[in-house]
Amino acid sequence: MLQDVLPGVNISEPTRKGHPEVVANRRFLHTIPEIGLQEFKTAEFIESRLDALGLAYERCTPTGILSMIDGRDPGAGPVVMLRADIDALPILEATSHEYVSTRPGFMHACGHDTHTAMQIGVARRLVNEGFDKGRVKLCFQPGEEGHHGAEKMIAAGALENPKVKYCYGQHIWAGSPTGQILIQGGPVMAGVDRLEISLTGKGTHAAQPQSGYDTVYAAAQVITALQTVISRNIDPLEAGVVTVAMINGGTAHNIIPEKVELVGTIRWFDNETHEIIKKRVPEVVTGIANALQVQAEVRIIHEHFPTVNDDMIAEIVRQEAVQIVGEANVITRQRTMGAEDFSDFAREAPGAFAFVGAQNPSKDCVWPHHHPKFNVDEDAFAIGSELMHRVCLRLLELPA
Repeated sequence: MLQDVLPGVNISEPTRKGHPEVVANRRFLHTIPEIGLQEFKTAEFIESRLDALGLAYERCTPTGILSMIDGRDPGAGPVVMLRADIDALPILEATSHEYVSTRPGFMHACGHDTHTAMQIGVARRLVNEGFDKGRVKLCFQPGEEGHHGAEKMIAAGALENPKVKYCYGQHIWAGSPTGQILIQGGPVMAGVDRLEISLTGKGTHAAQPQSGYDTVYAAAQVITALQTVISRNIDPLEAGVVTVAMINGGTAHNIIPEKVELVGTIRWFDNETHEIIKKRVPEVVTGIANALQVQAEVRIIHEHFPTVNDDMIAEIVRQEAVQIVGEANVITRQRTMGAEDFSDFAREAPGAFAFVGAQNPSKDCVWPHHHPKFNVDEDAFAIGSELMHRVCLRLLELPA
C-alpha cells in the first residue's frame, strides 16, 4: 500500500485506488517510445483510454490530442487546461526492467510517459467524481523535445474554442527525492536559442600553417572567449549560459580545413540578460575572426521562451503541495537552465509548472534525465496525480 511506501504523505483514497492503473499505463507507454511529431501509436493508446472514459477528443495536430471534461455547470467557471507531453528521445535504453523499450534507439528518457499516464489517471478521477463548475481541457502534446509541439498546437487553436483561462503542467524530476515537490513563482526554466557559428578561412597543409588562415585555431579561440560573455558581461547575480556543444571541421590529420562549424546553446531567464548575450556573442566571434583573418557567420536561432510561473497560480500549487507532502518537503527555490515548451502555453494563459521528485537510490532511480539508464520511482506518480487533481480543482474555483 502507498501508505507504507510513502509514510506521512497525504494521498487520497481515489488516487491510491487509481495508482496501479497509472503505473500500468506508464509501463506500456514506456515500451513504445516515439520521438517528436511521430507519436502515432502513443496517440492511439491515449485515445483508447479516453474512449474508455466516454470522453470525446480531437487531433489538434497529427499526434496532438485535445479532450474536454465539463463540470455540472460548465459556464459558471473557467476553462482550465491540463497539459502532458507525450514524446520520447532518440536514445538507446540501457535498463533491464521488464517494461524496457521495444524500439531500439528510442527511449522515454525524460519521463513524458509518466506525465501522460498521470494525466489519464486524473482525467478518470475528474470523470468519475465530477466537479461543480467550469471545464477542463486535456492537452496531450507531441514534440516537446525540440520540435515546437506547443507552438504547433497553439497555432492549430488548442487554446481556443473554448478559450483557456488557466493552464497547469508538471514534470517528474529525477534530481529530487520522492516525497518532494518543487514550485516557485516567476521564471523556473530557461529560454533557449540555438547558436550556429561558421568560420571560413584558407585551407592549407598542416605542415605549412603560414600559407593559410587556420579555422581550427580560430574555433578554439572563439570557444574560449565566448565564456567571457557570461563571466564578464552578465551581472554575477543573474544567470546565463553560452555552451558550444558541437565542433565540425577537418578531414585529415595533416590538413588545415577551410571551414569549421560550431553549434551550441544560449540560455537565459530575463530579457536584459538575453539582449546582452545576443549582442556580445556576435561581437566576440567576429572580433576574433577578424584578428585571425578568417570570415565568421553567426546565427542565433530562437527556440523557446523562459517558462514563467504566474505568482498567484504558483502559490495555489504550493498550498496544495504542502497539503500532500508537508511544508518541509515543498521546495520554493527551484530554477533550472533546462527548457520546456510549456512556456508557450504560459505566455498565452496564466499558468504554473511544478516538479515532482522521483529519485530513489534503493530502486536505482538515480540517473538524470536524458540518460540511457534513466528511471523514476513509480511511487512518485501518486504524488503527481494527487497534486494535478488538487490544483485543477483549485483553478476551477477562480474567476472565469
